[in-house]
Amino acid sequence: MEVTGLWLGTTKNSKTGDVPTLWVGATREESKATCEGCSLLDSKGCYAQFQTPSFAHSAMEKAHKRGKRYTFEAAMATRRIGAKMARFAAIGDPSRINHPILRRWIGAVTAAGLRPIGYTHHWRDPVNAWLRGHFMASADNLTEADEALDAGWAATAVVPPTFTGGTTPKGRKAIVCPAIAAQRAGRKLTCNQCRMCHPSSTEAIRHRLTVIVFPDHGPKARQRK
Repeated sequence: MEVTGLWLGTTKNSKTGDVPTLWVGATREESKATCEGCSLLDSKGCYAQFQTPSFAHSAMEKAHKRGKRYTFEAAMATRRIGAKMARFAAIGDPSRINHPILRRWIGAVTAAGLRPIGYTHHWRDPVNAWLRGHFMASADNLTEADEALDAGWAATAVVPPTFTGGTTPKGRKAIVCPAIAAQRAGRKLTCNQCRMCHPSSTEAIRHRLTVIVFPDHGPKARQRK
């Protein structure tokens, strides 16, 4: 399946900051298909695929069918001057984009002085090994994060909503996403300011055996509150 990537040059996302953002899939079905095998998709616990981002993606799908174009080139041309990263992606798994196209996008983002920030659940797939230098492995839990680190990936993991810090089963330190931690403390920090979720940024963290974690904020987690 040829997966389409829809790009926006700006966003109102207060956590990420106003940065160029990829939406994987021209349709809802196509986007979900890129995430097949993810436990959060299977359990309908994924925030992106079943909450606010999915509603925005549905609107983009309708506009795309009417002829609106969401090209990478237009997104980069209309990005804010303060953008220091490009987000791969708001929804869907970017590793399922045609790899020559994905390489071109990553190369262009890097050449423009921005950092590509992305995550893939398909980090075990050998064809995605080259992405270890660009994206982070997205693990469903801290045990999987250990596995990803052992395989040479920088790693993130989903943890319970009440998680404030701890260690993985192999003793690696797990720290809450700095933007989320700042929000919890009443401070403001965007992904655009932080940019820690890039392998070049996390090289030292990897050597200190640290995993960046995201407290679960999907629909299932919200129901448990």
